[in-house]
Amino acid sequence: MNDLQTLVYDIARILLWPVLVAAVLCLVWVLVELGVLLYELWLRFRYRDLDALETRALRARKAFRDGKPRTAYRYLQENNHSLVVVRFLYDLIRNYQTERLAAKPLKLLQEYEFYTIKRLERTRILVRVGPMLGLMGTLIPLSPALVGLAGGDIQALSDNLVTAFSVTVIGLLIGGLAFLVSIVRDRLYSQDISDMEYLLELLEGSDVRLRSGRRLSRTGVWDTEPPVEYVVAEEDAVRAAVAALPATPDEPLLPVAAPPATGDGDRIEATPAHPSSFGQVAAATDEAGDGLTFDDPVMDWSREEDPFASLGPVDPESTDGPTSRGAGGPPGRR
Repeated sequence: MNDLQTLVYDIARILLWPVLVAAVLCLVWVLVELGVLLYELWLRFRYRDLDALETRALRARKAFRDGKPRTAYRYLQENNHSLVVVRFLYDLIRNYQTERLAAKPLKLLQEYEFYTIKRLERTRILVRVGPMLGLMGTLIPLSPALVGLAGGDIQALSDNLVTAFSVTVIGLLIGGLAFLVSIVRDRLYSQDISDMEYLLELLEGSDVRLRSGRRLSRTGVWDTEPPVEYVVAEEDAVRAAVAALPATPDEPLLPVAAPPATGDGDRIEATPAHPSSFGQVAAATDEAGDGLTFDDPVMDWSREEDPFASLGPVDPESTDGPTSRGAGGPPGRR
């Protein structure tokens, strides 16, 4: 029995140094988490604005609809009031740029819900581990302190009691700070998840404005949605300038007959308005003023290309009889 007690006593004495080292590391850890929490609080106090979040989301939505994605990305990146929201928007923009999966934004939102739970677990573990280390650091030095008291070694008694009480204070401090960080972060991360859900709803939702809240003016006209205006980013402006269509030519695209010639000769050639599109088309006018005649051998249409071939051949007798169509009418067809 004495051998077993001695073994347990030796094991407890061996655990004293790991407990002290773990207590110091946990204290440093909780102080770092406290500093990060203060930074997150400062970001929210300085930059978070619900109206600004709505305006940026609506402008990004309008930019996406207008085919200006880089402008939309710039407005989304301005929501930098939280480290969680910034990382979420980074992954969201990467999905828009590369994968373009419709179900990916919702999955990203769920992933970041788990991410916030993971960050909360750090300090929630310290809430329990801190007091546990403090209790172990208190009880382990009591055994050698009692041994020193029994042997009349007052110096050993005092040293062990100082160590025990010091570790107790450090353990309670770790638990208290970790509990404070966990409580505040739980509220902050819940707010971040709500902001991300609202942002996705504004970006990809169907209805933006409520119809039931419109007001009727004295003239009987309902209020319309306020216009959404945004500043186009340089990348989108350059790309839009490169992809712009050429200007419409001032000259007509159809060939136009030239005015009658005043010089010698019976015929003149008409100049086509767009020779690159229609080729060299020769047209002539005679002195009788019958108009254009396509007697150029280049304009020899085949039957498949003639749009009037299905009407049949020309009937020469239809223009000589008493039921003639008139001088200016088209030739008759069988």
